[in-house]
Amino acid sequence: MSIATKSSGAVVLAPTYTPATGDLKALIAAKREGYLWRSDLTPDRVQAIRKQLADAERASLPPNPVVVASWLMKLTKLVTNAPAELSRDLAEVIFEVCGDIPSGAWNPESRLAWTRQPDRNGYPVGSRWPAPGELHTHLRPFADRIRDEASSLKAMLAMVEAPPEQRERSKPTDAEIAAVVRSARMARQALAEGAE
Repeated sequence: MSIATKSSGAVVLAPTYTPATGDLKALIAAKREGYLWRSDLTPDRVQAIRKQLADAERASLPPNPVVVASWLMKLTKLVTNAPAELSRDLAEVIFEVCGDIPSGAWNPESRLAWTRQPDRNGYPVGSRWPAPGELHTHLRPFADRIRDEASSLKAMLAMVEAPPEQRERSKPTDAEIAAVVRSARMARQALAEGAE
């Protein structure tokens, strides 16, 4: 799903990004906590992971200046001290500071989140036009969420695509068991000698 923005002679697609929900969100949380097993990744889930990863990777792309300018234009209607006319210079300055924020973070959710900020020291931050640095700080969590989700989804796919010998840990051999027993005996003996 994308939003088409018309520019002189070109159409620029701005990806709309929706974070993982439901089962996929639970799988990502399980992966982060270390409770996800290869057997949890059914073919249907793998297909959903691939689709969400494609969306997250598209949302992770660098922003297009037209998308940023469009986001800023819509913000002018939501704040009280917006510039009378969004100049190209102002948009370029904001784009320069916020150029590392991926395109998926420039969405209606982040714009509304700016306006709904609570007052800071009596100053109504969300109802004012942002300084470029403030805007970067505000958009950073949206960008991090996209990058973190993409990273988790890649790790989940790596579990599926790993060679069979890397998927499941094999049983320890008799030699490995004997080495662990010897090591434990030596550690117990060293502790006993140190306690005397």
